[in-house]
Amino acid sequence: MHLTTRSVALASMVAALAAVPQVHAQSVNYNIAAGLSLANGDFGDRNDAGYALIVGLGFTQRASPFSARAEGIYTEYNSKFRDSDNSHAGGITANAVYDFKSSPNAPITLYGIGGVGVYSVKEESVFGNDSETGVGWNLGGGFRFPLTGFSAYVEVRYHSVSSANASFTPIVFGLRF
Repeated sequence: MHLTTRSVALASMVAALAAVPQVHAQSVNYNIAAGLSLANGDFGDRNDAGYALIVGLGFTQRASPFSARAEGIYTEYNSKFRDSDNSHAGGITANAVYDFKSSPNAPITLYGIGGVGVYSVKEESVFGNDSETGVGWNLGGGFRFPLTGFSAYVEVRYHSVSSANASFTPIVFGLRF
């Protein structure tokens, strides 16, 4: 990956995380998620559906609908052409989250999420391994509902890595602590 691309990715991630002010009312949360991941476009023409694993660190301001989330994502897919081949896509992302709360006491919170990151895509084939690392973006939404001492969420997010000509859509169930 070129130095310019790395610099832009790093600057974007730092800017997204710095967007949340550092004050005493800020809370930190952790999230884990797993679920189905659909390969899209040309990437989907070569790969079946797979699975996704996500871990993250979130920063939330009390009384603000905005928050930030830094995440690591890993997805794996089986090849449509050979059973022994599989593909992997993943990366590190910095995301902004906006909560659409209808009322402060609503049991379910709908939210939108989007951001940028550095992704790596690796595809195995008869011709060998093809690996590409590049900057990408993601956009999606979900809903979160409180449980005792933590919350659960369901989320759908589209990820695109243009340098690798790959896109995928994880549909996950997660927990936020």
